[in-house]
Amino acid sequence: QAILREGLEDVAQFFKAHGSCRLPLSPSLLVKGIVPRDCSYFNSNAVPLKLSFQNVDPLGENIRVIFKCGDDLRQDMLTLQMIRIMNKIWVQEGLDMRMVIFRCFSTGRGRGMVEMIPNAETLRKIQVEHGVTGSFKDRPLADWLQKHNPKEDEYEKAVENFIYSCAGCCVATYVLGICDRHNDNIMLKTTGHMFHIDFGRFLGHAQMFGNIKRDRAPFVFTSDMAYVINGGDKPSSRFHDFVDLCCQAYNLIRKHTHLFLNLLGLMLSCGIPELSDLEDLKYVYDALRPQDSDADATTYFTRLIESSLGSVATKLNFFIHNLAQMKFTGSDARPTLSFAPRAHTLKTSGRIRDVFLCRHERVFNPSKGYTYVVKVQRDAEVTFVQRTFEEFQELHNKLRLLFPSSLLPSFPSRFVIGRSRGEAAAERRKEELNGYIWHLIHAAPEVAE
Repeated sequence: QAILREGLEDVAQFFKAHGSCRLPLSPSLLVKGIVPRDCSYFNSNAVPLKLSFQNVDPLGENIRVIFKCGDDLRQDMLTLQMIRIMNKIWVQEGLDMRMVIFRCFSTGRGRGMVEMIPNAETLRKIQVEHGVTGSFKDRPLADWLQKHNPKEDEYEKAVENFIYSCAGCCVATYVLGICDRHNDNIMLKTTGHMFHIDFGRFLGHAQMFGNIKRDRAPFVFTSDMAYVINGGDKPSSRFHDFVDLCCQAYNLIRKHTHLFLNLLGLMLSCGIPELSDLEDLKYVYDALRPQDSDADATTYFTRLIESSLGSVATKLNFFIHNLAQMKFTGSDARPTLSFAPRAHTLKTSGRIRDVFLCRHERVFNPSKGYTYVVKVQRDAEVTFVQRTFEEFQELHNKLRLLFPSSLLPSFPSRFVIGRSRGEAAAERRKEELNGYIWHLIHAAPEVAE
């Protein structure tokens, strides 16, 4: 943190002296300053920086970039270029896989800038909302998309985006042999688009635990992704559509095997360690199986989807990563609530003596649903606030992060069986939430306080 602050002061001095500059990432972007409060760093091995620049265009938003030192970003640039070409092939054939392809630029040996995609979160952050074992659960991704797309048509659109982009990611990561896949380098946009970041390992050069490959599945496709596609635990026709989509996309890329081998072959002498001999090209040749017929390749890729879905190793890898990140972040980074981000303490806000949901009210903005009028009684005052069921659920998920081993009361289910979703369901939820809050206030002191 201290080093970052020092560095930001240097950058601020640079802007004072020079007024503005163009970002190497995209020379069309002109910036005039840095926003220190919006800058931070990530907890991965290379500790990349998250930087926010002031746009010269008064109507433009701040420009956020990641600055990385310690990774050969030429490899990321090459990987993204290959994915961009795959996307062009699909679009030319009338298949829009809704791929998210961002900019990446190497500015020197082992350093460079990466574009930050807005409104996106890593799978790890989404999964740990359901506790540290969130990577073993099937609901986190679906719940998160539902939270950001409360209307039925919005959610359907997000699921459609998810199905296409997930299929595109499976094919692209398999063909290019992208390894070191964990839940911190796979991201999901609130619109449902899934994409991969950080391509430090490719062409099958997997990280090892002793003699064991960390990436044991052909690509990352887990049961929580299948849950979003199926709309639940049971297989549905949409899953068949997803498999068809993967196989169709795979066969289209196979038609252009020579193109990918030639392009990668041109890069053999550029000094990227993981692309240095014909063995690395052979990886792509074997993955594309140009000798197979389309029908054989379809069968082959369907088997790969089955083996990825059945691989416990991926979820175990995600879980180990969750634990490592919890250790890494330490206890200072306490989760905050999106609807009340200020930190409250006994000293600043006083103890909450009682909380009671008085009634529910119908709301139409920002989306249709019910909100609850909540009476909050502190030592010195009584206040009334409005909270939704989703906000109570967020509180519960964040408490689970803080108290993984404590016995928190069980939270009411978010799913309502049958069509009684209106007034009656809101009333029943009010009773259940009142019970949940009562148990919270009477829980162990560290939870209650």
